[in-house]
Amino acid sequence: MSMSLSRNSKIASADRRLTARGAATRAKALQATISCIVRSGFAALTIEDVMAESGISRGSILHQFPNRLALAIETMALAMRSMVEQAHDRASQINDPFERLAGYAEIIWETHSSAEGLALTDILQVARWDSELARGIHLFTRQAEEQIATELEDMARDAGFREPRVMVARGWLLVASARGLIIESQLGYDRPMIHDAVEEMKRSHRRFCAAMVAPPVELPDRIASSQD
Repeated sequence: MSMSLSRNSKIASADRRLTARGAATRAKALQATISCIVRSGFAALTIEDVMAESGISRGSILHQFPNRLALAIETMALAMRSMVEQAHDRASQINDPFERLAGYAEIIWETHSSAEGLALTDILQVARWDSELARGIHLFTRQAEEQIATELEDMARDAGFREPRVMVARGWLLVASARGLIIESQLGYDRPMIHDAVEEMKRSHRRFCAAMVAPPVELPDRIASSQD
């Protein structure tokens, strides 16, 4: 099972012929953008913020990203790749296929709680009302969803699910739950119910996985006969 989205994959950002120095500048600017988004939100992000965070000149940043939209799309691409690679690394450390999948809610929560995950969630929220941004990330997100769906189904098959395809919907339910709980947790004060909800998400997913690999329950004879 591979959950790696490299720059050579079909959902990677457009190929650019960069020198080693150019690639380093690009990577530094994108990491600085993620830090700025986590600190102040994507809606407030400016090129000046990225310049201050990264120490890169305006000209160098604009050479890599001609406008704020291009910067947002590339930041999202980097964040998504990083999160999927983190999830892959965490999952690959669990040898048992069932335990790997039963513990996947924990992995999703941790990757979405990372700096990359927080930045991605914020960009997606802004894309709800920014139609230009939504169009810009549409192809990338669609291709990413298709690839991740295949990965989730493969994981479920390895874990012994009777219906591996059901893990695709379950996976996106976990992602949506994690993103929603992260948004709820960002109000600036302690909310114990959010912690409880996260723990219940993890327990619920484990129960779901156990039910999906258990043999079907036979109906008692008297119930089965009444349905004849």
